[in-house]
Amino acid sequence: MAYYLRREKKKKGTYLQMYESHWDKEKKQPRSKSVMAFGYVNDLISDEIPDPIAYYTDFVNRKNEERTAALAEETRPRAFASPVEYNLGHFLLHTLMEELNVKEVIDILASQMRFQFKVYDMMAQLIFARVIFPCSKAKTVSSVFPHLYNSFPISEDQVYDGLSFIGASYKKYIELFNHCYEQHYKRDFSKVFFDCTNYYFEIDLPCGDKQKGPSKENKHDPIIGQALLLDADLVPLAMQMYPGNQSEKPYIRKIIEEMKNRYQISGKTIQVADKGLNCARNIYAAVKEAKDGYIFSKSIHGRNLSEKEKLWVVLENDKNTWKNYTDKEGKLLYRLKSCVDTFSYQFKETDPETGEELVTAFSVREKRIVSYNPALAKKQKAEILKMADKASNYTTYKAMTREELGDCAKYVKIINKDQNGKKIKPVIEIDQKKLNEDLKYAGYNLMVTSELDMEPLQVYQTYHSLWKIEESFRITKSYLDARPVYVQKKETIYGHFLICYLSLFLLRVIEIKVFKNKINSYDLINFIRDFRGVRGGDGVYINISRNQAVNEKVKELTGLANLDALYLSEKEVDNLFKNRILLDS
Repeated sequence: MAYYLRREKKKKGTYLQMYESHWDKEKKQPRSKSVMAFGYVNDLISDEIPDPIAYYTDFVNRKNEERTAALAEETRPRAFASPVEYNLGHFLLHTLMEELNVKEVIDILASQMRFQFKVYDMMAQLIFARVIFPCSKAKTVSSVFPHLYNSFPISEDQVYDGLSFIGASYKKYIELFNHCYEQHYKRDFSKVFFDCTNYYFEIDLPCGDKQKGPSKENKHDPIIGQALLLDADLVPLAMQMYPGNQSEKPYIRKIIEEMKNRYQISGKTIQVADKGLNCARNIYAAVKEAKDGYIFSKSIHGRNLSEKEKLWVVLENDKNTWKNYTDKEGKLLYRLKSCVDTFSYQFKETDPETGEELVTAFSVREKRIVSYNPALAKKQKAEILKMADKASNYTTYKAMTREELGDCAKYVKIINKDQNGKKIKPVIEIDQKKLNEDLKYAGYNLMVTSELDMEPLQVYQTYHSLWKIEESFRITKSYLDARPVYVQKKETIYGHFLICYLSLFLLRVIEIKVFKNKINSYDLINFIRDFRGVRGGDGVYINISRNQAVNEKVKELTGLANLDALYLSEKEVDNLFKNRILLDS
């Protein structure tokens, strides 16, 4: 675009105007328009302007120079101007969300609100930001959103409003993503994996769902609970939030019942969970009420295991034979043995109508499998001896409290009565019996199942797939930084955890279904964080990613040959966000 002096001949003489020329993108041809009119040459002649044409030619030239200088100043790089470095790695997440086609339904759900932003855009950007650089909502808006390729401007207030909106009905969004996922992949409900965790809050006093309870991080702040359910393929299926002061045991029943009703599952499902969820009420709900099966672990050190059962765990004779499993070099990995018997259970419940306490007794025929892992035994013995060493300080330095000792307190014995039952001055010593018992059972693990036809190795392998759900919690807490939580409003909190859950869900779908477990979630996260580009003045992006190993993995799996190229054109970058390699793979 430029200014020029137009001299138009009319009846009264030559008429002078300053015109601006520009390119019309729609009509694809040069256009011009009048910017300033000066008048007729004869009328403009004066002592100051003896030659109007020469005078206004200089005037137009000066305007062009001023315009060029102003444009150069506007385009000059500035310290706090719009970013030149962009995150590009989230094209994997972006493409999957586009192919799942959840946008239309999210727009319908948000249509009742008069938001000045798109809820789908907010959710997508929060998911991308949670994987790329998890941080506070304020920092996400100011420091992460602007660096997302083709991001939309969304303010901090809009983020909080949006989170509150989606958090109020977070189960709908989980159901939506599940429904769209199942248009491409069939869910396997033959087994489901279940576990619970909790998250602490940076607040002083309990409030709402944020209540004092047993924190996984041994924090004393108020916490909130989260239950997570995976399908047989280990893809997240459902999430449930609950107050931190409530027991996690009922939620396995509640969430599986909801799942079966919502997905109209009539077949048998095997519930897999750890010993924290193994109780008589859950076993009764599984086999008697839901007609399902279960695989639970059982604590060898717990009070519910009789001395006869404890003896059987380590017993080895003609009737208690172990089967060894070794690696290619013949090194022992683990040993397994099993037995089938009928076991009795009972539990108490309060009748909601009468308030009367009811006792339910029942029996189940179970297969029990005990495993022994020498590597685990070595590790556990070292941990036990370390705790015992710490506990011994309690007997020497009595200033240390049981709270400070933590788990070590179980190896401390306080004697305050003599053999005759008379009170004496407290004597603090190591509980050698407890220490010896724990060392004796180090490396052993007991699994119980209702599935009598399952081979011990199959039960062992199925149960040990439970580590995937523990890894999911680890990714959510550490890599996606879901903890600690600073938001306060209940709906906003649930919205925050929904974003964390959906981030995990998308990562798992890419890892397990799209890339067939040929890359793990950690490498995916590293690639998404590492793949960045700096935009040059000519519109070309300079690839500044550094992790060549994960770049090569993703390049091979996606077939995108330009992921390691130094220069990426804008068209190539656009194509990354438009490719259809995911659900079509």
